[in-house]
Amino acid sequence: MATSSSSVTLEYDIGFDTLIAEIERLVRSGVHPDRISVSRESAMQWACSARWAYYDRPDDASVPGRVDAQFALLRLMLEKGGDPNRRKNRNSTPLAECCTEFSSHAEHRALERLALILAAGGDPRKTKGPALCLVLGLGDMRGEIFSMPFREDAPAGHAEAVYQAVDLLLQAGADIEAMDHRELVNPVLMAASMGSVPLLRFLKDHGANVQFTTPAGTNALMHSAGDVDGLDQSRAGISVAWRREGDPVATTRQLLEWGLNPAAANARGRTPLRLAVSAGNLDVAVVLAEALAARGQLLAADVRLFRGTPQQEAVDALGTSAPPKKASKPKPVADGAAQRASWARAPGLIDGPTDWQPRQYPQWLRDSLKAVVERMASGADSRVPPGLLYLEYDGHSRSLHLSRTKSYFSRSGAVELQTQVLDWKKMTVRFAQLDGDDWVRREEIDFPMEPGMPPATDVLCDAIGQLCARYLNTQP
Repeated sequence: MATSSSSVTLEYDIGFDTLIAEIERLVRSGVHPDRISVSRESAMQWACSARWAYYDRPDDASVPGRVDAQFALLRLMLEKGGDPNRRKNRNSTPLAECCTEFSSHAEHRALERLALILAAGGDPRKTKGPALCLVLGLGDMRGEIFSMPFREDAPAGHAEAVYQAVDLLLQAGADIEAMDHRELVNPVLMAASMGSVPLLRFLKDHGANVQFTTPAGTNALMHSAGDVDGLDQSRAGISVAWRREGDPVATTRQLLEWGLNPAAANARGRTPLRLAVSAGNLDVAVVLAEALAARGQLLAADVRLFRGTPQQEAVDALGTSAPPKKASKPKPVADGAAQRASWARAPGLIDGPTDWQPRQYPQWLRDSLKAVVERMASGADSRVPPGLLYLEYDGHSRSLHLSRTKSYFSRSGAVELQTQVLDWKKMTVRFAQLDGDDWVRREEIDFPMEPGMPPATDVLCDAIGQLCARYLNTQP
């Protein structure tokens, strides 16, 4: 028999009505609401999610009654001490579940449920994601925003319910400037991404700063223009593809009217105009070009972005301004100390401790790599100046990398010496460089070998010298 200190886990598949009855029975028998779970969610989270009223595809007429039953159960659990701010398994709080309900549908008790949770002590500053962002449609995946309440085809009253929810949360202390945990968006930036002028005006009227800029230099004008976060090319975890939403032209005009700078660039050098052209939002791009021209900031490079488009003639007519000249800074004179230090470190790293077994990193390979480093570090080959190039040893791939930059993983690229470690039948000297997000091999010189019998040191050094001269411009 369950007690107040027992933990009880129920499963969805026992049926909605059975779940309601069983949770109520447990609570009334003395089991604390926070000790009851429905699969991986707490019972409180389950009661806050009206989507479960549709779980087993009931007829439409029975859904309101099910939602009423969830509401009554939620009120009972709160009366019996349920914590509206408790997370289970690092998931969202019951309050957060209430907030997410507004993005998908305008269920008839969503506002009542939110008000009930807030009255019981729900704190919008303790949700996993910012409460206001959740109400406005912030999803779990990178870049995911549900904009249904603010679309033209939204059900009547859906947007109004969201506005009322925002009011409730602000009264409870929600931060209107709070950003999501990835620091990509806040409410104003979400409204710009959705292309919703009404939402932007609502937020501004409630004290939001429409000039808000993220730590990465992104503002609302960039979000209204295009794929500001590179969602279509994202490889950093699960994300959603960027898509055009709402009325970005009207949104852009409104933001410009409020004084946002069309020439601003974020940390990646992306301006609103370039983002708009890249995303194919040429109507937005023209508005931005007009704004730049009015400020005397439209550059010839900006106009060239429209070549071959139907908008080219109109943008050509705007005229351009010469870019401001930047005062030249004296280039620091490099003494090569940092480069030479990287060469001096390499032998110790090659001989250093490793997770590889002896058969995975045999002594003959260590000796071959050290011999190559010693030969090139002497400076005898003018094509491989140790005072100009950095040398990096990669212990994971057991390879050498020569580059002009401290990190070889760059657009200027690196000359690499790598061994085919699976069967020890080949060593390769190649040049590769970063192209977009890809590490692209431009040229390779292969040296077939027998296991344990690497190519001669002078042969490997000559190949390295050839590619350094060809790609790293080490000789005048």
